Amino acid sequence: MRDPQPNEVFLDCSDAYLDLPEKVQAIVKWAYENGYEYMAKCDDDTVVKIREWYDNFLRVDFSGWQDPGCKPGEIRTPWGFFYTLSRRGMELVVNAKLPGEPGSHWQYRHGNDEAMVASILHYQNIFLTSDPRYFLYMGQKPKQGEGHGLWTDAEPKRALRPRPPRVTAPPRMPVLNWLVACVYLNWSGWHNTGPEVILRELHKIYNEGI
Repeated sequence: MRDPQPNEVFLDCSDAYLDLPEKVQAIVKWAYENGYEYMAKCDDDTVVKIREWYDNFLRVDFSGWQDPGCKPGEIRTPWGFFYTLSRRGMELVVNAKLPGEPGSHWQYRHGNDEAMVASILHYQNIFLTSDPRYFLYMGQKPKQGEGHGLWTDAEPKRALRPRPPRVTAPPRMPVLNWLVACVYLNWSGWHNTGPEVILRELHKIYNEGI
């Protein structure tokens, strides 16, 4: 493992998928112990307008873009690509039991950190404030043989993966004054678009806007 850069922090935790709750708890603990009033959990396929976000993000205990699959009466859960916590929210997550541990809300291990965080806060009467300025950018798939190098007839097609059910489709294009965009392309099957395509779309959003 390389040494961290000056603007990086490496934490002593697992990086396995099932251990995402442990990793997020470690991140939250670091932010809490270093005196931050708010923190944002952000995935690496996400673009953030840093200045605009910092000046305009909702300073509440828990905010994110609510999963449209949440049904009435269910715990309000954000999509996991980006959500924020206040210091009060951080403290509750730091002191909570991880999935599968005695005293946890779950008797089994799982890798859904946003469900863990939402449940911990829900049972302390802290509910998600949904922010529509965070969204999934799905883009527009070019036709085969077109698309400025994003998609060609020669590009190998991969086997489709099962698509999880969604109650409503996420928006393809941004809302006005968007702050955070997750590049969420399934042009080659669910979660199966090549990294070169995703990186090009990330650069397009970052350099040109949407």
